[in-house]
Amino acid sequence: MKLRENLTFPIKLFIGIIVYFTLGCSSSNPIEKEPEPIVPTTGLAVNAITTNTGGNFTPYNVVAIWIENSAGEFVKSLTVYAIVRRYELSKWFSSSAGNLVDAKTGATKSSFGTITGYWNGKDTKGAIVPDGKYTLWLEISDKGGMGNASSFTFTKGVTTEILAPENAIGFSNINIKWMPL
Repeated sequence: MKLRENLTFPIKLFIGIIVYFTLGCSSSNPIEKEPEPIVPTTGLAVNAITTNTGGNFTPYNVVAIWIENSAGEFVKSLTVYAIVRRYELSKWFSSSAGNLVDAKTGATKSSFGTITGYWNGKDTKGAIVPDGKYTLWLEISDKGGMGNASSFTFTKGVTTEILAPENAIGFSNINIKWMPL
């Protein structure tokens, strides 16, 4: 009988700790986590890892992903992290005139890491653009001036196209996938 009484308290304590951490602690003090991105099954999906370019604002950086047509005309911004320092994304700004319609946006990034962009094949007015050659642009700046920009051509069409280009200044592990609409 004495042994059972001696074991009852530790078992109750253990159960109480489990209940506290599964119910009380998690509901009153949730851990903030960035939600997993929703990956489309059609359109363009791009991801890359932003990297240090040696700028004086490192690790802070501004970054943009956008699409241009074969004539070099702006089609749509996909992702832009730059509110105050947008002017440092000179290639993006001169192409887009700062157009952020439907883009994923945010403030200056405080670290390097994965960046994503998705395109549904539409322009800023919501119209589906014709099939053909398009250019995906990536630009980053971690300095007090013009950023580093890289471009990649892909075909918007009826077949899937997957590109895994070489690393570029400011970007590594670049993956580009067009999936027909």
